[in-house]
Amino acid sequence: MKKHYAAIIRELSWGDFKLKYYGSVFGLLWSFLKPVIMLSILYVVFYSFLKITIEHYAWYLLIGIIFWNFFADATKDSIQNMYAKAHILKNTNTPPIVVMVSSIVHSLFTFLITLVAFFAIISMFGFAPSNALFFFPCIVLLAVLLTFAVSLIIVPLSVRFKDFEHMWDIFLQMLFWVTPIVYQHYAVPAAYVKWYLLNPLARIIIDARTVILAGAFPETKQILITIGIVLFLCAAAVFIFKRSDKSLVEQL
Repeated sequence: MKKHYAAIIRELSWGDFKLKYYGSVFGLLWSFLKPVIMLSILYVVFYSFLKITIEHYAWYLLIGIIFWNFFADATKDSIQNMYAKAHILKNTNTPPIVVMVSSIVHSLFTFLITLVAFFAIISMFGFAPSNALFFFPCIVLLAVLLTFAVSLIIVPLSVRFKDFEHMWDIFLQMLFWVTPIVYQHYAVPAAYVKWYLLNPLARIIIDARTVILAGAFPETKQILITIGIVLFLCAAAVFIFKRSDKSLVEQL
């Protein structure tokens, strides 16, 4: 049965991935063009106009944007995909969790392609990999687990409350500015830092920059805190999703 579900996930995710770029002039290139265009706008505003002085600011921005786009796009896609695949859920015995996983896997394809392009370009500008880069897959895994956990929480809410998808868009806009994408977390007032760093996405982006730009391993204490937060969210998300699993299909 598990192999059967794995096959469904593979077919759904790959089908969605091909459909996303079907008929597009630039095709897969859009997976990297989107963060680059976003980078260009933020770079001009914050580096050229507001004079932010962060070393290697273009790469600093791009790392944050790539991780942010994966989180934002994957969570929004998980909501939309549940409705798009409603006919499959209603006419087969496929559990909703399978559609959820396929949605994340579909977004993961784009995320990994973008990361490969990023490392290819950054190496052309003289950035040599360090031993710390071996830890980078762990950071990617934490980003995937976080995105999956959040998706498990928000999908039942979006199905039950039809306006939730719009609320999530607004929440993502606010979350963007309380995540250190265009600025350093050191800019946050000391009195609020401990609360600010409860944002696991912020911690993941900080650690990704530490590994890539500084060539250093994240502090053991800090990475353990990040792992703890993400695992807690995963456990809570599975509990919440299981409670709504039976009624989810009926509400679609």
